[in-house]
Amino acid sequence: MIRSLAHLALFAAVYVAAAVVCAAQLTSAQAALTPGVLLYAWSTALLAYLLDRVKLRDGWLDPADREAHPDRFAFLYAHRRAARLLMAGAGVVSLVSGWMLHPTPPVATAGTVATIAGVLLYAGRPRTHGARPRVKDRFVVKNLFVGAGIAGFAVLIVWLAAAWRGGAGDGGIAASDAAGLLARLASPPIPPLLLVLVFVYLTLRVYADAVLCDIDDEDSDRAHGTRTLPTRLGGDRAWDIAMWLRLALAASLLLWPVGPFAARAAWAGFSAAGTIALRWWRPAKIRDLVDARFGVEAACVWVILTLLA
Repeated sequence: MIRSLAHLALFAAVYVAAAVVCAAQLTSAQAALTPGVLLYAWSTALLAYLLDRVKLRDGWLDPADREAHPDRFAFLYAHRRAARLLMAGAGVVSLVSGWMLHPTPPVATAGTVATIAGVLLYAGRPRTHGARPRVKDRFVVKNLFVGAGIAGFAVLIVWLAAAWRGGAGDGGIAASDAAGLLARLASPPIPPLLLVLVFVYLTLRVYADAVLCDIDDEDSDRAHGTRTLPTRLGGDRAWDIAMWLRLALAASLLLWPVGPFAARAAWAGFSAAGTIALRWWRPAKIRDLVDARFGVEAACVWVILTLLA
């Protein structure tokens, strides 16, 4: 059952929810993480991952996925109708919980629509012979696209939650005030520099994790023209690059001129420990462990910050 849930991306969606938690903790907005906010993050991420894995129709399924993850592909193909129904359900939950996050329809639906557009742009269809490379096929751009997408989503969700739920400590503003969003642009609930630092941190952190996930796909990516660090430099060097990037990012948290130090120190410690532990373990398949690691780290930091409050 656990493997089936992993195939259906339920754990991968936890990764994105953990990014939202991380962004909130690093901006002192953890109080804004209501169940509705976490449900929105998780359901929107589930929509994205399922759309990438089972597509909208059989003809768009990627043969590279079949070669890279034959067990997952076989499971999803056998249950593709159920998986697409789950995907549609995740989309409905995303829209409804997005309305709970912000009642103005354009804002409530923007994240869900942008997520669908991003997945389709990334690799909506398989690459045909002689066709231009997709975003998924481009060296470095592939992982930065994913990193910036998840980081931007997390920062935006935290910003909205802090502005409309009072999570940044200033009481928020009435959810019924349609002009409130524009007012917040002039008086943001979180310092702009802190938002930028969190965005850059999460973008590079997700980039490093995506490099690790590409190690599982090295042979398939090479066969189908998808250029990644493992296909260029080999799995061992990709491991080293991702490890040292994550450790450098962890250390950088201690040097920020803004943001809560306790949260930054906790994330630095747990991120470094998770990086070293996974590198020492060096499992044969890493993708699901990378997804789970972010969730475990977020939970541990949450406990530490709660005890210190």
